[in-house]
Amino acid sequence: MTVAVANLVKRFRDHTALDGVSLDVRPGEFLALLGPSGSGKTTLLRIIGGLDFPDAGTVAFAGRDVGAMAARDRKVGFVFQNYALFRHMRVADNIAFGLTVKPRGQRPTGAAIKRRVDELLALVQLPGLGGRFPAQLSGGQRQRVALARALAVDPQVLLLDEPFGALDAKVRNDLRRWLRGVHEAMGLTSIFVTHDQDEALDLADRVAVMSDGRIEQVDTPDAVYNRPATAFVADFIGNATRFDCRLADGVIEVAGVRLANTAPAAADGRGVAFIRPHEFALASAGEPGLAATVRRVAHTAARASVECVLADGRVVDVSAPLDVAAAAGEAVTLVPTTVRAYPA
Repeated sequence: MTVAVANLVKRFRDHTALDGVSLDVRPGEFLALLGPSGSGKTTLLRIIGGLDFPDAGTVAFAGRDVGAMAARDRKVGFVFQNYALFRHMRVADNIAFGLTVKPRGQRPTGAAIKRRVDELLALVQLPGLGGRFPAQLSGGQRQRVALARALAVDPQVLLLDEPFGALDAKVRNDLRRWLRGVHEAMGLTSIFVTHDQDEALDLADRVAVMSDGRIEQVDTPDAVYNRPATAFVADFIGNATRFDCRLADGVIEVAGVRLANTAPAAADGRGVAFIRPHEFALASAGEPGLAATVRRVAHTAARASVECVLADGRVVDVSAPLDVAAAAGEAVTLVPTTVRAYPA
């Protein structure tokens, strides 16, 4: 099922939530809407699902305009961050709800509904838990129930709004890989909203990065991370440090250090440059680069996180090998190995 939105505009009083957004989602694609709070990603998801309506623009499923259709007629499944389960209903009844409220002529028989619920409980790895109430389940189990309920109606499109935001890190990591497997097994077209860039880059086939009601870039996770198209994307993805710079003949100058620009070609003049923690090398004080003082060194399972302070007081995070020879209070030089610069 293709999903196409064209020139969507949505305003809430004096706030423009969507400002001419266009996006094509391919059949069977898992697409992430990624951006900070207030970027318009949830508004876009709700309009695609029919929970809200645009002031201008169109939404089409498989080439058919669904702009005037109610949510239940679009054959979409929703999964929300807060699960939205009925607390007074048992798990089986929550999953069956979308089937039991169908018009009489479209409603499956009781036996067919029970079979479908049992199939879905097995799919979401909760067999035998249909008789429990949501309060008797863990957060991860409740999220699986919410997904089963969304799948019960055989949706053409699955929409997920921050589906793992309420879960702890380990459960979230386990569930997102499991969800990717369900998506592939069922051949769904899935769109999910997240502000977690690691989640988007790990799960999605493509990522649409949003800012201030507009789409900055739509591309594969690799391209979004390694070839950010705009300064916003470069700043938002990868915990980069921002520097003022000058651009001249494909070379950038950051704090007196001249380096090749690895961003798309930009005109000469003032610019902004972005360097991620793993794109700095630590060198001895006095060598060419950015003079800094080590403030703190922390070791993780794979890398050392070195917190440095530049001469202007700016704090820069550097990701270094575990055997890095640096200590708090030591003077060092930060040597950028990769720099992406854009017009200011």
